[in-house]
Amino acid sequence: MSTVLIRALFTSLLAPAGPALPPVVSRSPLVFFHVDSGGCEACSLEVEALRKGDYGLAEAGIVFTDAPRLADMLLVTGTCTRMMAPVVKAAWEAMPQPKGLLAVGACAIDGGPFAENYAVLGGLEKRASVDCAIPGCPPTPDAILQGIVNLLSPTPAPIMEA
Repeated sequence: MSTVLIRALFTSLLAPAGPALPPVVSRSPLVFFHVDSGGCEACSLEVEALRKGDYGLAEAGIVFTDAPRLADMLLVTGTCTRMMAPVVKAAWEAMPQPKGLLAVGACAIDGGPFAENYAVLGGLEKRASVDCAIPGCPPTPDAILQGIVNLLSPTPAPIMEA
């Protein structure tokens, strides 16, 4: 009985997590810098699940960095608060050209449920040119990944909300 359980555990742990990602059509990987600009942090948890999960990001040429000056794309989660707006702006300005902007989750897109708060400036859609908006509250790691893949694809697929 215990051998069957151990075999099932190893099979589930070692099995591929999902379909293979398309490789980045570039000499270098697509590098993301993540900023959580406020909110409940649920979207940040989903981004971390994507980063740390078995999605094969590095093999597909998708990596995350802790330094905005090394990033190609700024990935923003959370509604933009008055305190975090300068941080988001500084990260954006530190990034080299060409660069892009991803808004992940309802709060990052339009402010979500926090849009009317006195300390909130709202979402990015009214403040910046967003290259990819990934809806959801929070979006799943799969939905975030689909948004990233859409950036790389000449024919983007619709992003499924959770």
